Amino acid sequence: MSLFTAIVLSAKPVTLVLPGVQVLGCTQVLRSAADLHSARLDALAKVQTPYCFYLDDDDELPDDYLSVLAECEAKMRSRGVPMAYTEEILREPGKSDVRRSWYEYDNDRHAVGPMALHHLVVMETVPAQEVARGLPRGNFWTEHMLYWALGRQGGVGIWRVGYIWNRNPKGFSRDPRTLTAQVLTGRWIAQQRGAEHG
Repeated sequence: MSLFTAIVLSAKPVTLVLPGVQVLGCTQVLRSAADLHSARLDALAKVQTPYCFYLDDDDELPDDYLSVLAECEAKMRSRGVPMAYTEEILREPGKSDVRRSWYEYDNDRHAVGPMALHHLVVMETVPAQEVARGLPRGNFWTEHMLYWALGRQGGVGIWRVGYIWNRNPKGFSRDPRTLTAQVLTGRWIAQQRGAEHG
């Protein structure tokens, strides 16, 4: 049995095969950020492997993904944290690839820059599922909310490319409704931080 599950949401049947990784394909037409948020949380609840991550159906992992995943798992265990994140390649039509990397994990910094943890984020499944059960549903952006909430327990950066983001000019990331969901998620995070420090 694999240690990892890739959660893949798609409007079409998911046929992706990743040797060494279970693929949890969820076929569903998503019409809004709220639909996407619910679908991601519902899929996370179904994962049965020790670790999991989201993989968009139009993105890809690098050829050495198994080595990257093994390093994520090893560093998470050694540091006792439920989340690891990697560098990514941003690929857009007609442009040169851009390698994006972040900083050592800091939950306060993550709160004000939630796009820092984007792709690839490997989560320890049970803590992620526990956090997800406490998150609100609605017009929110899952990655910002879930990764920040899980990151309260700590995170670790892996300075290798673990994800290739094939940014689609017409994809969800370009939809104005996505920006609204991200703003609402930022407000939710600010409220949670205020409640902690209030």
